[in-house]
Amino acid sequence: MSELTPRDDIRKTISEILKRVDQLLKVGEIDHAMREIIRAKEIDPKNIYIHAYEERINFLKQEHERHQHEEQTRKQAEEAARKRDEEKRKKLEEEWKKQEEERRKKQTEEEQRKKEEQEKQRFEETIRKEQDAYNLQEKQQGPQQPPPPSKKSRFEAFTTYKQTLKEVWSDGVATDDEEASLKRLRAELNISATEHATLEKEVKLETYFSAFKRAWATGSITPGAASMLTDLRKKFQLTTEECEQIEAKLLGELRVGRGPAQLVIIDDDQKFLGVVTETLQDAGFQVRAFTSSDEAFKYLKDETPDLIVSDINLETSTMGGFSFYEKVRELEHLAEVPFMFLSGLTDEVLIRTGKELGVDDYLTKPFSDETLVATIKGKLKRFKQLKKAQRKK
Repeated sequence: MSELTPRDDIRKTISEILKRVDQLLKVGEIDHAMREIIRAKEIDPKNIYIHAYEERINFLKQEHERHQHEEQTRKQAEEAARKRDEEKRKKLEEEWKKQEEERRKKQTEEEQRKKEEQEKQRFEETIRKEQDAYNLQEKQQGPQQPPPPSKKSRFEAFTTYKQTLKEVWSDGVATDDEEASLKRLRAELNISATEHATLEKEVKLETYFSAFKRAWATGSITPGAASMLTDLRKKFQLTTEECEQIEAKLLGELRVGRGPAQLVIIDDDQKFLGVVTETLQDAGFQVRAFTSSDEAFKYLKDETPDLIVSDINLETSTMGGFSFYEKVRELEHLAEVPFMFLSGLTDEVLIRTGKELGVDDYLTKPFSDETLVATIKGKLKRFKQLKKAQRKK
């Protein structure tokens, strides 16, 4: 038996490697199989079987990547469809709730209208009976005391008296002369003391609400002007509890009517700026977008947004991100407005520099829409909490 030559040893080694490669491919270990092929090529670079296996592995790898891409695309499409369905469902629910609220509101208004109509009919029926009784008595016993000067229905009498009360209480508690006039009018309209007390209470609440709303809108009353609020409460002679209920109602309305947060965004990448602007607008913010810090600074000299977001690397501007930040902070009305940096740069020195300047946050591109919106909401919430704490001090 002849001894094995070096060439035979190489063939044997290559054969063993290719067997392992074949086994690895059967179990899907493509990367491991490729490493074995690379080792085999180092031993015998010209072996055609090695090159055939390499081509096969490359093909399988491409197929695997293609399948992965298709699977990822399919999942993304399914997720997008799920989100669309979810948004559609939420929209339908909101529409249903809106219709239900409108229906209930109409039902309440209709019930109130029927109640008022029934009350009016009851008042008129009472007056008619009183008039009939008076006429019958006059016919049987001769002329009696004349009927009341006012022949208005009870409903009309109540309406007239309530309107007069509103005029009297429009500027606060009634004067002596006004009280005397009201007393004469009650006698004329046959308004009892109990009815007067009920109507006057309603009018005081309504007029206080209007007065408080006007004072708040003009700035006469603020969270820090406690004395002005106390004077207004005394003026309408209401209890503290009644005043607080009215004030809570008005402030609730003001909160509902409050506009969205105002954001200023600066980035010289117009495409990126458009995407970020659209994302933030979809999230409910009002956005002013600028492609240069110069334009933004000109706008900010006269405006006070709720938050400023700027890129660091502004190549088309005379002021870079850091210079722009320092110029903004020099403006008194913007000294405390939250400021964030956006950048594709990941240099630790730049990040540290921004933090040392006092920037409120720093986001590096790329980032998700959810991260951007959540970060901005968090900064706005924190800023409001700080302002609230400052007012309490």
